[in-house]
Amino acid sequence: MRYEHSWDSLIEHPIPKWLLDGKFGIYAHWGPYSVPAFGNEHYGKRMHDRRKFSAVYEHHRRTYGNPAQFGYKDFIPRFKAEKWDPDAWAQLIHDSGAKFAGLCVIHHDGFAMWHTKVNRWNAGNMGPKRDLYGELVRALRAYPEMRIIAAFHHFRTFDWFLPEDDEGISEGQAEGWDIFDPEYADFYWNRYTGSFEDFLAQWQAKVREVIDTYDPDILWFDGGKFREANCEDVVISTLAYYFNQAEAKGKRVEVLNKYPGTKKFNFPREFGVLSFEEGRDRPARIDRPWIDDLKISNDVWGYVEGQTYKTPREILCCLVDFVSRGGGLLLSLSPRADGSLTPEQVDGLKEIGAWLQVNGEAIYGTRPWKIHAEGDLEKLRTKARAPRWKFTECDSSDIRFTAREGVLYAIALGHSESGTYRIESLRAGAEVSTEGIARIALVGAEEPLAWTQDEDALTIQMPSRFPHRHAYAFRIDVNGPLLMQ
Repeated sequence: MRYEHSWDSLIEHPIPKWLLDGKFGIYAHWGPYSVPAFGNEHYGKRMHDRRKFSAVYEHHRRTYGNPAQFGYKDFIPRFKAEKWDPDAWAQLIHDSGAKFAGLCVIHHDGFAMWHTKVNRWNAGNMGPKRDLYGELVRALRAYPEMRIIAAFHHFRTFDWFLPEDDEGISEGQAEGWDIFDPEYADFYWNRYTGSFEDFLAQWQAKVREVIDTYDPDILWFDGGKFREANCEDVVISTLAYYFNQAEAKGKRVEVLNKYPGTKKFNFPREFGVLSFEEGRDRPARIDRPWIDDLKISNDVWGYVEGQTYKTPREILCCLVDFVSRGGGLLLSLSPRADGSLTPEQVDGLKEIGAWLQVNGEAIYGTRPWKIHAEGDLEKLRTKARAPRWKFTECDSSDIRFTAREGVLYAIALGHSESGTYRIESLRAGAEVSTEGIARIALVGAEEPLAWTQDEDALTIQMPSRFPHRHAYAFRIDVNGPLLMQ
């Protein structure tokens, strides 16, 4: 099939089965912003804005000096990636149980993490002087079933470095900040030193170069004005190019379609796999496949000093809940500037992988059952204006269901002190299969389980020894066909 230059044609692109089956991916927010390790990955913007982001503005002047003497570009020589080991990263990602992986290849700051020929500001020319993304792609491809993702944030780069008020802009021009210097116009893209038309052409050239050079299986784009009149034609052309290149190679690829803070998807809702940032504004039920983008840190996406991290249990509860609702998880790591990961991240990924090694049959390749979840939904939603999902309070009453080939899985998101689990959705008379439940086993345990079923609930007695921690997957074999609707 050849994809035409229209949304109607692109919408016809089928979602690959490997992505529907894989469920779990990993990437990382890493770049020059990891050097100051302060505030967040938007350091390059906030260091210029005294009125809105005074803490970062003051920190920069106190630590590095006026932006006229030390601009954001001056962090690049300090971004050396001297401890970067792509083979060790690939091994860790594989052992975590992730099925697709990559990097944020370019963030809002516009610094490319691959050795691009399109623009001089890249990791191959400067800083590490290594093709960081390319090295990771090659290492990941040592694992035949691993797919590759490229995440692009640079649609927002134009005017991104500028202060958000005229007073701040006047201050920067008077002091001679380098963001207003035409010599650096190809890095600090803004209306004072360049044109949006030139920027958009480079945006497309960079995306196409990554497609041609690294052959990624998934593209992900952060929020942006992709459907505005002066952009949409270029965007459609780029996406059609991606799909047609894959078709020519006999590959099945996909694009994630983000729901950003604008509360409008980047592309038509019917296109691609829907993507939500930390579950922001995501409803409990969605009629299309989706993936949540989640940071491993409790604080920010990139690395900052003193940040804390989500526990393996919390991340696993996220993954199980997402899969039960027809979704998946894309987890972002926070590397230090030298390319190393903190022990909390390394140990956490290993623990997640150990759980998936035992329980993967209840996750990979499964599909949602007619009932997604049992338990209190309210405790999983934050009370913010744009509510997110959270999984720090899950317990034995929270049950999630997945299904595959006539087998139902009920996954309990917490440990039961009594040693029993009650599942009301599977009480006697519940329409589970045409001929009822045949047997129940705990995935990863050899000891058979005792269970009873009455008009109130299915009650399962746990074995004396547990094969793992965090969440417990019960394999429920049925007589006759499993009823999916």
